[in-house]
Amino acid sequence: MVRFATQPRALPVTIALIVGALWRLWLMDNYAGWEESDYGNLAMIQGVVESRFLHYDMNHMPGYYALAAMLHLVVGDALIAGRAASFIGGLVALGLGTALAGRLGGVRAAWVAGLLLVVQPEFALYASSSLREPVAAAFVLAALTALGRERMVWAGCAAAGAFFVRFDLALVMAPLLIAHGLGTGRKGKRLLQGLAPLLAAVGVWSLYCWVDHGTFAFWSHSVAVNVETGLGAEAEAPGAWWLNGAAISSGLIAHVLPWRIGWLVWIGLIWSVWAGVRQSHGMLRTGAIAAVLMVGLWAGIGFVGQHELGHNLYWKWLMPLIPVAVPLGAVGAWALAERVGRLSGLPVAFAIVLLGGVQAFASNAKETQRQRERSEAWYRPQLELAQWIEAHVVEGTPMILDNIPACWIRRREHGHRLTSWFDVPVPADDPPAFAKWIASEEVRWVMWFREEWTQSPVLAPFLAEGGTWSHGDVRLVERAREDGYGWIWFEVERNSTGR
Repeated sequence: MVRFATQPRALPVTIALIVGALWRLWLMDNYAGWEESDYGNLAMIQGVVESRFLHYDMNHMPGYYALAAMLHLVVGDALIAGRAASFIGGLVALGLGTALAGRLGGVRAAWVAGLLLVVQPEFALYASSSLREPVAAAFVLAALTALGRERMVWAGCAAAGAFFVRFDLALVMAPLLIAHGLGTGRKGKRLLQGLAPLLAAVGVWSLYCWVDHGTFAFWSHSVAVNVETGLGAEAEAPGAWWLNGAAISSGLIAHVLPWRIGWLVWIGLIWSVWAGVRQSHGMLRTGAIAAVLMVGLWAGIGFVGQHELGHNLYWKWLMPLIPVAVPLGAVGAWALAERVGRLSGLPVAFAIVLLGGVQAFASNAKETQRQRERSEAWYRPQLELAQWIEAHVVEGTPMILDNIPACWIRRREHGHRLTSWFDVPVPADDPPAFAKWIASEEVRWVMWFREEWTQSPVLAPFLAEGGTWSHGDVRLVERAREDGYGWIWFEVERNSTGR
């Protein structure tokens, strides 16, 4: 039996995994998800199973959904399968991230990194839901681990896995493999070994998209949507787009990131990057390059998309870089503290790290609670409505339904007749046409959303006040509502028949 006394670096990894697993299991029942994507993923997992693993959405990549669908075949439930895939991916990233800190900075750095990775808001919350980012993070850390052991082929395969989960990670993985491959030895062979799996993955996916979706440019729609919905679309002055982008990127790096990982860890990350890029080759240099690329990708997405700084999309995009940034930040924090300790004594160094850790822990706890409360207030009611529909609405009943309720119902085979607002064939703001279509389709329930992107306020702005709306023989009566996210649940009655 291997004793922890002889393997000290294994102890912080083991403790982090145990505590992290317990915390994430608790969150599963006390966190209702990041947004609609958690529930949309359940429907897509079910879709992959029903297509016999042949059809995948171009915008979301196949990796997470294929893995979760394989679990679905075993457990027979999309919810369990989706959460299990995210949970396992998050724990793999947690263990490898803690081990990375131990390798670069010793046991002390591993303890700091492991404990902070256990509680970091996005890293914990999203691994307790059904998002694909934890699986992406696991592949990124697997690639870094393989590079640290000079296993270029394995690193390339892990990079390919990261691409198959999030296509934008190819922009990180390719330059990272090149930088490490050129560091030493037979450069040509190393580059080929590392890049071949990644390039093959890109080629295979591009070919699949051409066959199944009619285009090689698998990135086109996703990029266009984020650009169109961001603030950048509103910039009119010639230089406004550039200024907006620079403001968002700098705000992400200098405000959101230290808020999420702690100020001392953020300063330590800067130190580790500076120390690492000055080396000719080695794991610190490779880790530093990975951190620069990951943070750069995150800030670059903000520069192009230009959503407002507090947008929750940035939280989701932040998640995969956390297990890279926190270990390097912990290593740098201890290195800086030791320098101070040489001047002021060892107790001062420990006090610096302790205060930095307490600040990060308190900030993480506050942010976790904030996101959890928002989730419970905005998304739990939609989930409960979906569960009410399954229990009380007879299958076959026509409904206008979108977002979380529709995705939840589609997580399994069902007989409900669901129509999205995107598919309601009436002109914008035309009450007679809307009422006529409702009557002709015998729609019995309507879920109206405040958000314009759902098309509800575009097609039916006259439902915004709730209550009772009537036109001709059709009457919509409010039965439930939630004003934080903004939705109203109407029952449809017929004036002439009293239905």
